[in-house]
Parts: sequence; structure tokens; C-alpha cells
Amino acid sequence: NFGSSNFGPRPSGAGAFEARAPVLFAAMGFGGKGKGKGSGGWGMVWAPMFAKGMFGKGKGKGKGKMSANNFKPDKKVWIGGIPEGVTYKELHEHFKVAGAKWVEVWQGNGSGTGVACFATAEEAAAAIITLNGSELKGGTLVVDVWEKKPKA
Repeated sequence: NFGSSNFGPRPSGAGAFEARAPVLFAAMGFGGKGKGKGSGGWGMVWAPMFAKGMFGKGKGKGKGKMSANNFKPDKKVWIGGIPEGVTYKELHEHFKVAGAKWVEVWQGNGSGTGVACFATAEEAAAAIITLNGSELKGGTLVVDVWEKKPKA
């Protein structure tokens, strides 16, 4: 009996699948008219935590991370002679008078150097004039034009 099953004669039509195995699927929460709200169908399907962001709009990736790389070279100035232990916050306070939007202090290989970024090239040029030779925590800062490193 190739077409026979344990559930009796095989019905046909729209609800044929549900009618063939009502006990099994109703117990699992699929189909049927019992087990919670809804009118049959799938209802709530379990989704693992990692899959939550796969569908729909999600939360986005933020507004992008700020960094000196986001500024054009003519809006950046190179800073040398930064005394050891000076933080980017202290340097930013020092450069705020010239309108600095972003400041970085480099550690390790480029220790004692940093970058300040401005909204316009004019602000950057003015910062070189006004802040070159200024003092910060006992050290004299060297402020110069930003030169892009040649690619190795």
C-alpha cells in the first residue's frame, strides 16, 4: 500500500496536511485551533539571540567612529614636542582656542607627536601661527602643516 498512512484515508484539499497529522502538529504548537492565540499557522517561532538582528531594520551601526582619518589633510596639523604623560583631553583643551574639533596623541612609535583636526583649512592655518612654540605642561609644542605619509 504505497499511498496509505496510519491516519486513515488520505484527504485532499487545502487542509490535507493538517488533517493527516492533527495530533502530532497540534501538540507541537503548529496548526490546530488550540494552544494560544491566532488562527492556526506558525504563530510565534523561537529565534536564537544572534538571529534577532537578521531581519527588519535593526539598530544601525551608529554614526561612524570619529578619527583623524575622517578629516582632509588641509584641515589637520601635525603636533610635535608633546611632553610625556599629556593626554588627548589636555591637548584638546590647549587647541580648543584655535577651534580644534578632534585631537589625538600618539603613543609608542610616534610618541611625543599627535594631530589636531579643524573644521576648515583656515582654522588649521591659524592654529599653526598661534600655537607653534606654545607651552603645555613644561614642554614646547611644535605645530606644523600635515604631510601625508608616502605609501611604503
